Amino acid sequence: MSIPAVKTVVAYVTTPSKEVGTKLARTVVTEGLVGCANIIPGVTSVYQWKGEIEEDEEHVVLLKTVDSNVQKLEERVKSLHPAETPCFFTLPIDRISNDFGKWLIDSTKVTESG
Repeated sequence: MSIPAVKTVVAYVTTPSKEVGTKLARTVVTEGLVGCANIIPGVTSVYQWKGEIEEDEEHVVLLKTVDSNVQKLEERVKSLHPAETPCFFTLPIDRISNDFGKWLIDSTKVTESG
């Protein structure tokens, strides 16, 4: 049995704390926007913001979903995130096992009215 031709992606988000990452992850999983979220603690981010070099400890949140949910997911992340410009981008999943792919697709059913 093969999975349907549905594009799957991983969204990459950073959060300023585990609490923010956990709240964000629980919300988007509960709403069916993602099938699974992984929170990776304690990464150091060095970046330029408003002309200054910043360095912060952050948490990476990996959100596994289907491509058709990405726009709604991005909007939801922005509504939940405390940053003025939260980090959000997606990477395509080029290869996925049939079992996991089917589970991911089944876990991310969102109605059009959503």
